[in-house]
Amino acid sequence: MKQLFLLVCLVPMTLVSLYAQSSGDDAQKILDRASSKLRSAKGITTNFSLTQKDKSNHLQGTAKGVVKIKGNKYYVKEGDNQVFCNGSQQWNFNGRDEATVSKADNIDADDLSPQQILSGFSKTDFTSKLISSSGTNYQILLTPIDKRKNFKQVTIFVSKSSNLITKALIIDKSDNNIEITFSNVNLNATLADSEFSFDAKKHPGVEVIN
Repeated sequence: MKQLFLLVCLVPMTLVSLYAQSSGDDAQKILDRASSKLRSAKGITTNFSLTQKDKSNHLQGTAKGVVKIKGNKYYVKEGDNQVFCNGSQQWNFNGRDEATVSKADNIDADDLSPQQILSGFSKTDFTSKLISSSGTNYQILLTPIDKRKNFKQVTIFVSKSSNLITKALIIDKSDNNIEITFSNVNLNATLADSEFSFDAKKHPGVEVIN
């Protein structure tokens, strides 16, 4: 479930700072519209549901929760687990007795983490390809140029009517399949800065580990 929770963090921030080399103008234009809409948002909140299956299509886990984003700040809640990031520090709180603090820019270059995504992808990170325009969504395949990444590809579904990402399918290096669906997206959420920092005073008895 830890892997599931980390994956919950990655996709919403990917949508905010998504850049790619495109094998066709259509794919890049769609990505640009989606990115522009999210970047101009006052504050973003969205619910998510996530399912992970192994390469044999056996269910490995599910998760539901909420994501909040304001500029380079974000908050993710799934079950008891919570991640706070105020742009400079990140707190991973297990919802019970422990919160681990790290620098927001302390990233693993080979991983697709919230910190890396929020730092902004360069246009050389992905190739993109429009693989379907049927129905109500565009489907765009993103492939990392750096093959050392811990995932093989990401397919995103972009609503034709709203220019918002509605779903993402991720295939990792072990051929696990992760599907994340977004709902109730609000681009005009009023979010206080305090929502993105862990307040130890509100959680007496919780050990804060640097």
